[in-house]
Amino acid sequence: MTFDELLMLAPVVINELATEFVRRGDECLKADKTSQLTACMFLALRSISLLWGMVPLLQPATRDSCDVLVRSLLESTDLLMHFRFDDEGTRKKIGYWFAGGTDNAWKADHNKCEEFMRRLGQGELQLATRWSAMTALSHPTVYAAQNSAKNVAGWVTGLAKRESFAEAMEPKIADYLTSISKLIVVATFDLPGWVPLGFDLSRIPTTDQFQRECKAAIGSIQAKHQKITLPEGSYRSDSDKPAKRAEPKENPPV
Repeated sequence: MTFDELLMLAPVVINELATEFVRRGDECLKADKTSQLTACMFLALRSISLLWGMVPLLQPATRDSCDVLVRSLLESTDLLMHFRFDDEGTRKKIGYWFAGGTDNAWKADHNKCEEFMRRLGQGELQLATRWSAMTALSHPTVYAAQNSAKNVAGWVTGLAKRESFAEAMEPKIADYLTSISKLIVVATFDLPGWVPLGFDLSRIPTTDQFQRECKAAIGSIQAKHQKITLPEGSYRSDSDKPAKRAEPKENPPV
């Protein structure tokens, strides 16, 4: 399946997932409003909502707005991954999360998630690094402001019209498709050590093919754009360690 074919199939997959998440989420909510399963359903539905919101932003003029949603989506899917662990520590964290406190109960334990995936042979996912880099581009940092300034100048002066759509949006669309694939894995796969969420896989027939085809089709695109263009010190490679302050660069990251 080609990159364009995956993009055309994405709304079908999102609709399948949304319908099944609502059906199963309703069952979980009626059974126990604050259970581990209900928490996972809430996060799965938030992830679907954010994915749907990304669609109209997949344009050059709104690419930095898309970054804000990508960061929120990362937090939701990472926390969903964390909340699926079948252990008392996770259930205690879920209790804090439902209490709605002002601490960081919404933040996933990236180290725990990465170690889990590493043991399953998935390699280095760099969840903490990616989350930190996207944070720098979604908060009003100098780097995010420079990106926005470049964006606005492009559509005010007309320079954006001369920009290649494929060159500008290929990495953003790849992120969108990868995010769908990631949600399929963290929500619908029942991996060892995770609580089963009880989805009816017959109701989401397109998702498995999409996930497999996505991994094969966009690997080369991700490899081409995977290097983080932010300067060293502007984000953290380890979410638990403070970053050193970086001096602003004259040219904004692309």
